[in-house]
Amino acid sequence: MAAESSPPGDFDIVIFGASGFTGRYVLREALKFLSTPTSPLKTLALAGRNPSKISEALAWAASPYSPPPIPIFYADVSDSSSLLTLFERTRLVLNCVGPFRLYGDPVVAACAEAGTDYLDICGEPEFMERMEVEYHERAKMTGSLVISACGFDSIPAEMGFIFHSRQWESPAAANRVEAYVVLESERSIVGNIGTYMSAVLGVANVSSLQELRRSRPKRARPQIPSPPFKPRSIKRQKSLGL
Repeated sequence: MAAESSPPGDFDIVIFGASGFTGRYVLREALKFLSTPTSPLKTLALAGRNPSKISEALAWAASPYSPPPIPIFYADVSDSSSLLTLFERTRLVLNCVGPFRLYGDPVVAACAEAGTDYLDICGEPEFMERMEVEYHERAKMTGSLVISACGFDSIPAEMGFIFHSRQWESPAAANRVEAYVVLESERSIVGNIGTYMSAVLGVANVSSLQELRRSRPKRARPQIPSPPFKPRSIKRQKSLGL
């Protein structure tokens, strides 16, 4: 645990949920930057409801890097004061605690209240859109930047879209982008319980997402003439590598 005498605002990043399946890998990547002299990341802290498990995760992740001492704090989504007290001391929170539908709201609320920036690995549309509705005004007032979908199921699609959009020259413009993901591995591909629960809860509560979207004012979007959309299956041609 970190000493209570640590000065406020002394952390660049707090990884919340660093002992979870994904949090451990996020921690390992963060240590790469922390161990690089030219990296802008200078101070890092870890937080979660079980500091002893976080210590184990840190020992697992730190072995190749020999990082400086990293403080570990208790923080629990059921204890809003523990979140707010810690988040007021950092510039950015990386939230790895899911499913976000169950555990994400208090973390976003605390960041919006503290004026702390927030990133997560969420891929749950209903959660992301609900957070925008509930905390946009408060985050805008405090200067908190809240960004979701920084995980595997979102970043490749974003990169593909950006690349695709740059291939068009005005006045030409894409009217639709379809994306799909292919997973390949020499080993068995397995998921973890958090991802499984997120998928199950997302399907089970799809009506909540529809209701949320119906309740929001429609955004003005440019109308680009296009042929009627006909859903079709996408097949991969392995012989061509496509």
